[in-house]
Amino acid sequence: MAERTESGADFAYSRYDPDIGRTIGFRLLDKGRDLDLLWHWMNQPHVVPQWKMAKPKEHIAAYIDTNLADPHQDPYIGFIDGTPMSYWEAYWAKDDILGRHYPADEKDRGWHMLVGEPSFFGRGIAPAIIRAFTRFLFLDDPATEKVVGEPSVEARRLLRYAPVCAFEEQGEIDLPDKRAKLMFCHRHRFIEQFGL
Repeated sequence: MAERTESGADFAYSRYDPDIGRTIGFRLLDKGRDLDLLWHWMNQPHVVPQWKMAKPKEHIAAYIDTNLADPHQDPYIGFIDGTPMSYWEAYWAKDDILGRHYPADEKDRGWHMLVGEPSFFGRGIAPAIIRAFTRFLFLDDPATEKVVGEPSVEARRLLRYAPVCAFEEQGEIDLPDKRAKLMFCHRHRFIEQFGL
């Protein structure tokens, strides 16, 4: 499904990552271009347990419409070397349910993600795309001082990547769909480790 490639002309972010020797990019999700792709990903066996979105295509279409109309978040497709491989939702923490679990600053951003294409597992790709999307959020709004996350306590692989992406655990919280680790990545710490 990931055979199609795109040039970076309409990417919101695109940068070569020397750690993996590949270019990482993100562009806003486009329903016309991406519905089939997102539906395919949501029905992948490795995605279903976390996202619980293995539903008919019309449900995914409605989900896309809801996300595109929601002013507190933006959906993105992630690419490596022009090939789509991941889905991201960037959100403003104060407007999200997460904002009820800590004193969220006005410009705190968070994200949800999935890697849709199993061929992109391993080889250091996950930490590279996490760092890239976090960098993108800091670049997107210079007033954002903190990027936050709430991975499930059962997402052991993702939690293992957190420290190498400048995220620090703040404790556990109960969300409606999961027990989660509250994670913070402060701008100054990210810049010290990786630069912008």
